[in-house]
Amino acid sequence: MHNHVPRLRQESLVTDREPVIMRSEDGTIVEVFEWASKEAIESAHTNPVVLAMWQEYAEVCEFLPVAKVEESIQMFSESEPIN
Repeated sequence: MHNHVPRLRQESLVTDREPVIMRSEDGTIVEVFEWASKEAIESAHTNPVVLAMWQEYAEVCEFLPVAKVEESIQMFSESEPIN
């Protein structure tokens, strides 16, 4: 997780805003970061560096919408910050 945004930055796909990385009660890791633009999001899907990174992630985790994280449905949720 700590290499994710730096790699995206190297590809000029995200802003300099610091990401927030949290662990939910069930151990799910949630990362919030800011894409540089809508075009950056789209280009990530054909960028070989990003595709290789996503493949690395797919080998050890699954990608979920944040709505699947239990804490996301609570008005005031608690998560453990890990960055």
